[in-house]
Amino acid sequence: MLPYMERSSATYCPHVGGLRAVPGGGSACPDCGARLDAGEVAGWVREAEECRDAAGEAGGLSEGGWQREVYRRRKVMYELQSRPWASAKRPEMILVCYDLRRGVYDCRVFYKEPRPVLGLECLSVEATAESIRELHGHADPNARLVSEKLEEFHELRREVSEGGGTAPQRRVFYAGEL
Repeated sequence: MLPYMERSSATYCPHVGGLRAVPGGGSACPDCGARLDAGEVAGWVREAEECRDAAGEAGGLSEGGWQREVYRRRKVMYELQSRPWASAKRPEMILVCYDLRRGVYDCRVFYKEPRPVLGLECLSVEATAESIRELHGHADPNARLVSEKLEEFHELRREVSEGGGTAPQRRVFYAGEL
């Protein structure tokens, strides 16, 4: 059986939408959220090549389809390899929303145009002081900035709820506060 066919559809994503470079290195699939390093991306391409070769040896009709898939995956890999790393650009705004049901902070980072190529855009962090502190050592300076603002918002929510008030569910930090 072909390597592509061995995986269940629930655990395998063909990354049809391509892969996007993420801060700190590596890439992520916008569809399934899987994060792959450079070796895993190369393995993903190699897997398509093996399937193409197996289809050719078996005289399968799908050899042309696998060749197109190899080209698509190689194109994605070459684009990731040739993408320049952007210098850290300060965000214009950070939106922090608390999701009560999941117990996480969802953060959106907004930049002025043109946005940095690998700029941090979205981040979800468990609503605990420990999880927020873990971001302090992140390689991306904007992730560290988000962690500082998350810490500030988390402390505000804690103080308000301990005082008997209703803690705010969202907070916007503008460029002047960053």
